Order: sequence, then structure tokens, then C-alpha cells
Amino acid sequence: MKIKYIPIFTEDIDRQVRFFTDTLGFEVYDKKYILTSRECIIMQTTSPDIFILIAKDYGYDDSRCSIVVNTDDCLNDCHLLKLAGIQFCKEPQYTATGLRAEFVDPSGNHCLLIEERNYDN
Repeated sequence: MKIKYIPIFTEDIDRQVRFFTDTLGFEVYDKKYILTSRECIIMQTTSPDIFILIAKDYGYDDSRCSIVVNTDDCLNDCHLLKLAGIQFCKEPQYTATGLRAEFVDPSGNHCLLIEERNYDN
């Protein structure tokens, strides 16, 4: 597993994208529905393996993730995390972007574990 996405929630997506592009020099990489029912603007950072997700902030949202962890085997990692005592708030489910599961860290932060899949092939 590795950290792949850092979510940034905002009320003004265009302003946030301009900040990352004009001020920080990042580039728009893609648009995907990584977070449930939220189209995310994916920003390329200076690290080739870590991206920023810019998503619409809808106010209080108990499914809002603090960090997105990428995996090659979501079901196996869910099993191993459960054995380690991790509590899942959403069991693995298939979405348009792949297999995903949400868990809570010891401080109550929601984390998303995702095995991205390309269904276009």
C-alpha cells in the first residue's frame, strides 16, 4: 500500500485549481470520480506517485476522507487491516474507478483504500 492521493475540499474548485496551477506550478492531470459521487480534479505534484484531489466541499460530510491509499489487492489488504484491528466503515465495493473500502484511523480520520481499475480495456 502507498499514499497516492491527498484530498483537498473546497467550495470553489476553479479558484483552488488556479492556486495549484498558477501559484504552485502544478498541472491538471485528469478528472475522475475517485471519491463517491464527487468528480475530482487530479493535480500532478512534483512527486510522480502522489496526486492532489480537488473536490467540492458540501459542508459536514461523515464520509469525507482524509487520505487515499492505493493498493494492488484491496480485498487482501482489507483482510490484513481487519486482523490488525482496523475498523471499516464501508466494506469493499466496486465503483467506476475500482474496488474501494473506507476505514477509520485511531484518531477517527476517514481513509479510503482503493484498488484502481481500468474497465475500458
